[in-house]
Amino acid sequence: MSIDSRDKTATNEELIELVKTEVNNRENNEDTSSPIVDKSKRRLTRLSGKAFRPIILSFLLTIIVFPGLLRAQLTGSVSVGARYSDNVFALSDYDFERLDQEHPDLDFVETSDDLSMLANVDLGYKINYKWWRFTPSVSATISENLQNKEKYRRDALLRFRVDRYYWNFTALYGYYPHTYVRNYTDGDGTGNSEKFVYAKDLFRGDLNIRPFTNTSIRLNGRYETYRYNEFFTEFDSDATTLGGSLRHNFPYFGVEAGYYYKVLENSNTITDPLDDSSYESNEYEVILLMKKMLLDNNKPRGATWQPSVELSYEERFFQGSDDWYGGRIDKIYGLRGTLSFDLTKAMNLNLDYSHVNRNIESPSATVRRLKEYSENRLSASLSYKF
Repeated sequence: MSIDSRDKTATNEELIELVKTEVNNRENNEDTSSPIVDKSKRRLTRLSGKAFRPIILSFLLTIIVFPGLLRAQLTGSVSVGARYSDNVFALSDYDFERLDQEHPDLDFVETSDDLSMLANVDLGYKINYKWWRFTPSVSATISENLQNKEKYRRDALLRFRVDRYYWNFTALYGYYPHTYVRNYTDGDGTGNSEKFVYAKDLFRGDLNIRPFTNTSIRLNGRYETYRYNEFFTEFDSDATTLGGSLRHNFPYFGVEAGYYYKVLENSNTITDPLDDSSYESNEYEVILLMKKMLLDNNKPRGATWQPSVELSYEERFFQGSDDWYGGRIDKIYGLRGTLSFDLTKAMNLNLDYSHVNRNIESPSATVRRLKEYSENRLSASLSYKF
């Protein structure tokens, strides 16, 4: 008998116990596709700085104003990790040649590869009310590079998730105040080599639906604003992305396939249509996720591991008509492999390798020479959930 068919005259305490019983039954049946028994813990990274105090205070206020009769649970995780990149500035082969020759245009490069240290904290507040679950959460991320110090990051997320039996919806706001790409020559101003830095705001919505026991559908919408520093304001832009994916779980593995369409509109097109960095893109992805497996078959309650592989391909069609963007198409290939180890119920170790390669189609040989690149990344993180 489903919860919906039970006596609606039950007291709040009885309803809470019914929901709790339903959750326990689903956990015992290992129905991990149900949103009510989703055991994943969203992460929040501790972040110093006044910029994130309003976000954290808003989260605390959300917790306080909920009525006390609702049954709630504070959850979270703390993570630390490291990530190595062999091409932290996305340098082309031509850039590497100039770097070896100590070309002044690449004076900003301390090292072409680098190691970044990351810290991550996440807090969520699960609130069960009748047959619903509401989860406001806040997260923050901090990372520091050992050599190229300007590559630091300070990011934060504010989320609100609603769970029902066969669907869940998440609304998210992300704040990324500092993303340093590399140095470029300021052609419209100083003429010097200046830092190419932008801040980003992200508004995102995700709807997950499980129409069948082993099949789920994810619909995604994103709106992003990019605001560059004073030397490169001509690249200010807004981007809209729509797409979704379909996932099916087989007995020993799951397969997910997705498609996303993105339009990035450069704000400068009105004042200077010839300097237009706008583009439209089609992105495709396929993910193969194995079921969790025991590290030691003699310990049925022991540690488990889970591998996954992701393939992606994106085509960007630039809309500009000048020598740099006219007729330009970026083709970006991605490969990612992950090993996730649940050492205990609370402790997780994650190992990750990714490779990205960008090929350029353009009538300009200079564009092809400067913009093609490849990068390899290795990362490891250890998280504790509570």
